[in-house]
Amino acid sequence: MKPSPAAVEVRKDETTRLYEALIDGRVVGNLAYETTGGRVSLTHSFVDQDQRHRGVASALARYALEDLSQSQTRAGIYCGFVADYVEAHPEWKDAVDINRSAFIATRTARDTNSGR
Repeated sequence: MKPSPAAVEVRKDETTRLYEALIDGRVVGNLAYETTGGRVSLTHSFVDQDQRHRGVASALARYALEDLSQSQTRAGIYCGFVADYVEAHPEWKDAVDINRSAFIATRTARDTNSGR
């Protein structure tokens, strides 16, 4: 049985600079961020293979965007998944700067962009 998005718990770990997604207390995904000169950038996300397509990455993106919306600066988005999430949820567009030219062509990014 697939867990619902409500079954995903997300927390922020400032030591590792990761937003972490947990299901049943186990970390199953993360979203990395960097802070430079007071600006926060979401750089890369990862979800365990067996937990994909269950809302984990969306939960991470939503939590991070809600967390970052409390600051007065726009967040930089360098993660392809988060950029796609923002495009699907336009209420976040005014809070972020998306830089698709800086995306790193990881295997996940190539797989995601193969149909475009």
